[in-house]
Amino acid sequence: MKKIILSLVCLVGFLTNHEAAASGLTIERIFSSPDLNGSAPSALRFSPNGERLSFLRAKTDNYEVLDLWEYDLKTGEPRLLVDSNSLKFGELSEAEKARRERMRISSKGIVEYFWSNDGKKIAFPAGGDLFLYTLDGKLAPLTQKHAAETDVKFSPHDHFVSFIRGQDLVILEDGTHKEFRVTTDGKGTISNGVAEFVAQEEMDRFTGYWWSQDEKYLAYTHVDESPVKEVDRYDIQADSVVVRKQRYPEAGSKNAIVKLAVVKVDDVKRGKAPIQWISLGKNTDIYLADAGWTQQGQLFYQVEARDQKTLNTFLYDPVTRKTQKFLTEADSHWINLTSNWRWLKKTPQLIWSSERSGYRHLYLYTSSGDLVRPLTQGEWPVDSLVGVDEEGGWVYFTSGKKNPLEKHLYRVSLTTPSEPEQLTKEEGEHEIDMNKAATFYVRRFSAPIVPPQIYLHHANGELVAALSRNEVKEGHPFFAYHDSIVAPEFNSFKGPSSDTIYYRVYRPKDFDSKKKYPLVVIGYGGPHSQVVAKVWGGKWELFTEYLVSKGFVVASFDNRGSSRRGKKFEDWLYRAFGTVEVEDQTAGIEHLISLGFIDPKRVGFFGWSYGGYLSVSLALKKPDLLKATVAVAPVLDFALYDTHYTERYMGKPQDEAGAYKRANNLEIVPALKTKLLVMHGMADDNVLFTNTTLLFKQLQKAGKIYESITYPGAKHGISGKDNQTHVFNTIADFFERNLK
Repeated sequence: MKKIILSLVCLVGFLTNHEAAASGLTIERIFSSPDLNGSAPSALRFSPNGERLSFLRAKTDNYEVLDLWEYDLKTGEPRLLVDSNSLKFGELSEAEKARRERMRISSKGIVEYFWSNDGKKIAFPAGGDLFLYTLDGKLAPLTQKHAAETDVKFSPHDHFVSFIRGQDLVILEDGTHKEFRVTTDGKGTISNGVAEFVAQEEMDRFTGYWWSQDEKYLAYTHVDESPVKEVDRYDIQADSVVVRKQRYPEAGSKNAIVKLAVVKVDDVKRGKAPIQWISLGKNTDIYLADAGWTQQGQLFYQVEARDQKTLNTFLYDPVTRKTQKFLTEADSHWINLTSNWRWLKKTPQLIWSSERSGYRHLYLYTSSGDLVRPLTQGEWPVDSLVGVDEEGGWVYFTSGKKNPLEKHLYRVSLTTPSEPEQLTKEEGEHEIDMNKAATFYVRRFSAPIVPPQIYLHHANGELVAALSRNEVKEGHPFFAYHDSIVAPEFNSFKGPSSDTIYYRVYRPKDFDSKKKYPLVVIGYGGPHSQVVAKVWGGKWELFTEYLVSKGFVVASFDNRGSSRRGKKFEDWLYRAFGTVEVEDQTAGIEHLISLGFIDPKRVGFFGWSYGGYLSVSLALKKPDLLKATVAVAPVLDFALYDTHYTERYMGKPQDEAGAYKRANNLEIVPALKTKLLVMHGMADDNVLFTNTTLLFKQLQKAGKIYESITYPGAKHGISGKDNQTHVFNTIADFFERNLK
């Protein structure tokens, strides 16, 4: 669920089909090419040897289709490597559609790619097969099975390419192109090397296999979904209904059984590979959080308890077949999983991250699990570990150390206790990609009215080249509209708990403090969200600007539970869905009203996913606060949502009946007074459509008038140009009719 935040902050662009606004922006232009965001690329990656920088870029005449490009690091000039028009793309399998939904991939063409470790080849899937591009310009199919290969990896020394086909792990030998099946029993409820549903959706783990650094071993997951509750999910298309039997682990129900195995690659090639089954503990009701290999040939893996209050890490030696516990993290509320860990190459040490101090920080450990020292500390959290330069003795990370509304790059000494050094300066958000040696980095910078810009730097911050300035000037797609937009104001107030609540507000360009304006609040409210940030919001930014040009004030608030403020601030939502976020959003609206320019009788709220839940919660629990409410793909009863997400914050329904009852909106539908619009994709396999049909039934039972729009065949993101055009045409029209 948390990934839908990306849709709110960076994706969702919603404008109406009505007459053009004062700025000239229309829904047709927002969803037309060239993209108003400009030419900034995506999926930037250094080749492992650090000599090249590749990326994906949308076609000028169709922003939904991506091609593969690279930058010349000497000149900064871009070069097209593979035009997706040269490939054939067929209909995706249901498994691949689901996987892309988990990864929030809605584009077409070349949507992912993988470098060889020598930096000379790139593999990518297309049309049900793998293709190999070599840097001399040759493109050829790597497989010709016409069966989708996913989770593609080059082995550490490039002797093999590995992937998942169907439900089994396969390796393909370089040179001979001979295939070897690592596993053969993948069928029905059994899959190998695959991340299970909750791992993909809620744990940010999209792989289920790991190569040892010397290529001698492969570790992989064996997943048995037979214990998982099977539900009928109706994929309702425009002209048909397909009943799909989906294994969906509802809160409190059984999860898939995950095992961890290791095999020798030489044994796989011989056709007989004895399996080393690794103990994950006597209790099988656990989560495999992550895994990887040390430079010394040990498998490092993390086991999270079902209640998510304990995370144990282990080392397994495939030679001696001995396991040792490495370290344990514990929290009285819940453990936040991250990928902020790195085994060093020169010394057998681990950089680990923990929230034990109340804020996520980096720590250095020995290979025996002894703490050497903290690398960072203070009342601010580390966002992500982005690079380690062992030769130079630096650790690089991003953080909102000075201001949680911004994101900057810092470095700290690996060898000597010291204060972090801030390397980025401009106010806004800096997303960083470092090369493997941590000697260069690419910086993707944006701010509220500054579309993404791409720069190449030496690791010390020195600028090498501006790869994509993406300046809004004559010739830029957004140039015609730039002078008409308004910059948001950022501010804060003390909330009901005396915590600081940050908010962002957009006022019309001709704002008159003596007038009373209608207000639209757009929010999310769930754990680990951050809506209020000094970042370019893409099409979402344009939607806001459109509403503002139509005379609305638009605002967002980050309530207790939001991210980048420390664990204590997040923990307010523990066993408390539907309470503290409602209180803080209400306080935010009342704060704006108190400033004198909001009409308290013309307030609307819009949210998607957890934001949809928040929208309905406000409508039912604060019935006199809002006049119009929009909920897209809302959760209505968290007992219907998945185990890993829901139980992390709410516990099991059978153990925390009171918390679930307080969070359940279906039981208080008779309180509805506000105008309500509900929207949902009819093939949503994340927040099941059942949530909305149950709401419809309760609304009808209570005699409540409401509006609804459903989208045949659409999943949780209701993606696609036509769908999103209609979604947000409807939303804007709803607010126009009810708040003007």
